[in-house]
Amino acid sequence: MVFNSIEFVVFFPVVYVVYLLLGHRGQNSVLLIASYFFYGYWDWRFLGLIFISTVVDYIASTEIAKNNPATRKKALYFSILVNLGILGFFKYFNFFIQSLAELALSFGLGFSPFTLQILLPLGISFYTFQTMSYTIDVYRGEVKPVRNFFDFALFVSFFPQLVAGPIERAKNLLPQILSQRTITYKHLEEGTYLLLQGFFKKVFVADNLSYIVDPVFASANPTGFEVLLGASAFIVQIYCDFSGYSDIARGSARFMGIKLMQNFDLPLLSVNIIDLWKRWHISFTTWLRDYVYYPLGGSKVSDARMHFNNILTFFVSGLWHGANWTFIVWGVYNGILTSIFKILYPYIPEFKFRSNLANVSVIAVRMFTTFLSFAISGIFFRSQTISQAVLFIQNIFVNAGAYDGKLMEKVVRLVLLLLGLEIYQYIKKDEFALFSAPVAVRSAIYIVMLYGILILGNFDKNEFIYFVF
Repeated sequence: MVFNSIEFVVFFPVVYVVYLLLGHRGQNSVLLIASYFFYGYWDWRFLGLIFISTVVDYIASTEIAKNNPATRKKALYFSILVNLGILGFFKYFNFFIQSLAELALSFGLGFSPFTLQILLPLGISFYTFQTMSYTIDVYRGEVKPVRNFFDFALFVSFFPQLVAGPIERAKNLLPQILSQRTITYKHLEEGTYLLLQGFFKKVFVADNLSYIVDPVFASANPTGFEVLLGASAFIVQIYCDFSGYSDIARGSARFMGIKLMQNFDLPLLSVNIIDLWKRWHISFTTWLRDYVYYPLGGSKVSDARMHFNNILTFFVSGLWHGANWTFIVWGVYNGILTSIFKILYPYIPEFKFRSNLANVSVIAVRMFTTFLSFAISGIFFRSQTISQAVLFIQNIFVNAGAYDGKLMEKVVRLVLLLLGLEIYQYIKKDEFALFSAPVAVRSAIYIVMLYGILILGNFDKNEFIYFVF
């Protein structure tokens, strides 16, 4: 079931009405049943995997909490092995077998690889990392294990964020599941706005941009202008698609009195590549920081080792996104880019002028160059093969082509309102800054957003890009 579908339009109000009529324990039961129905609506066979992951981590955390030195590490390793084993089998088995076959062929040792004809379970990367973080946090003593199995099962499967995050931490979501929840007017106001903003990003901006992006990456030999515009449009598309999902997830949860973490913080307005990665897919980047980068030594090592840790962490990020070398190159590219910025940062002059216009211009240039460098990585992310990505990048320099004003105008029309809203949020440093605007302005913007969703929105492509990760 997807958010932008008739099924969800019926599903959510029914669940919400029943939710409001019950007490705390009854609400948790309804949410658990609804979450399993929501996930099983895709394919009931996927329910077995999420149930196995839930049972394994519940038992592992219980054993860890007994503080028996002989069993604590065994329980932790058992949890990690099972979770990564399931994830690796379904997501990476064919990739590694095919890569091994290609490597053998390069040495003249050809063989026919055995591959599996299986579907990738939706959201497996998200809920696997969420349950793993819980077990690791219990082992570290940062959270206490949940005694009630069904409460823990709800933490793993909570339907608004089950399929594509945010990847919630136990210390944030579990206390809200375990305690009585109160729904206030503020919850409803913020929830409504997040739903409106999320659907606008997804249905109007992202899905309409797909008509510009898809032809470029389906072309055998696009011009450099088409590549740059297509890659830039793709970054905006995937941002609006993914952050739109996160907004809808947060808005749905807010209606129930539950606050999910903010997963995107205006990343397209970042002033450097490190700033961008602090604002992009925050739940995942902080997961990598806490469970990969810091355990490797983080920055508390030599400079060379620090950069190695950084690039290796981004390598894991690329591998997490998909079983394809394009994702791995995308991850390593961003790791190298962030390391280069760390090296050069002390030598970058800090331009400050008396004129506010001059200062704004410098910030705008930094934002543009940051966006452009990230968009280049998007070519690898969106391409089907490394050779396709290399050709596209090559064409930027050797086959620029002519400027297409009409195509540029289409992109601008789609992103203009969203860009204006995000600049306003950026200046005010508040994602709900629109609430303080005059009533007439707010009303006009809401009407335009609704018009964009209901009249100009694209409902043909109703799946979210990150469902495949």
